[in-house]
Amino acid sequence: MSDTVLVSGANGRTGRAVVTALLKRGVAVSAFIRKPEQADGLKALGATSIAIGDMLAADTIRAAMKGCDAVVHIGPPMHPDEKLITSHFVNAAMAVNIKRFVYYSVMHPLRREVPHHARKLDTEEMVIESGVPYTIIQPIRYMQHLETIWKEVLSSGVHAMPFNTHVKFNVADLVDLADASALAATTPGHLYATYELAGPQSLSQDEMATIIGEVLKRPITARQIPLDEMASKAKAAGATDLRIETMRKMNGHYDHSGFLGNANVMRWLLGREPTHFCVYVERLAKRDGLM
Repeated sequence: MSDTVLVSGANGRTGRAVVTALLKRGVAVSAFIRKPEQADGLKALGATSIAIGDMLAADTIRAAMKGCDAVVHIGPPMHPDEKLITSHFVNAAMAVNIKRFVYYSVMHPLRREVPHHARKLDTEEMVIESGVPYTIIQPIRYMQHLETIWKEVLSSGVHAMPFNTHVKFNVADLVDLADASALAATTPGHLYATYELAGPQSLSQDEMATIIGEVLKRPITARQIPLDEMASKAKAAGATDLRIETMRKMNGHYDHSGFLGNANVMRWLLGREPTHFCVYVERLAKRDGLM
């Protein structure tokens, strides 16, 4: 087991989940963050140490890796400089002889119609060719996308997403993805592997809405949000034009192709059945005192 693992992007949704999963395994975690004011939250989560740095500043990355045995690199979502950022982490890992470099990618990076998938594919190639001792994690779409609209679902009775309600997804619980990532980072036998990680059910938005309704014991319907409406909301929330265009292409791709995967690798890594969507929804409902 690695003694200390550096987690980049530690204050993001995925980063915090991975930090938690590593801590559950008894691993010391150094949380790489950009803003000093984020430190207290990571310390409260249990992070052993804090590294302040900038993913575009190679010297801060190399300094942060000193004393670490492994790295879980989680880049900023949909960032145009994905490959450059990751190369900084790879170069630093090589310089300080990191034993294991876990790159958090995306399932089906070969879907070049989706810009951030294409960038992940190019980045995976760079990681593999670099000579760093790597493991690549390829997660599918998260169940946690429901959490971002959970209050709206409760108030309106509508589960709305920016693609048609019939196309299917093997959504995965971020807790499972984080547990699998932590295991790959801290146990023997995972070097030079690429793991596709998907949830156990192929579900459409209609089927997800039905499951949510069964848990809440009231009708929930699915609705497709027009892409222009999605773009307006994203702009109002402060998203950049490039991020919005990437979201348009991603959701347009989902609209005709969905996002399907196989859960066998997740089952093997976790040694158990991955979380089913109804169990995740029940978790949200119990958290909010609705069950």
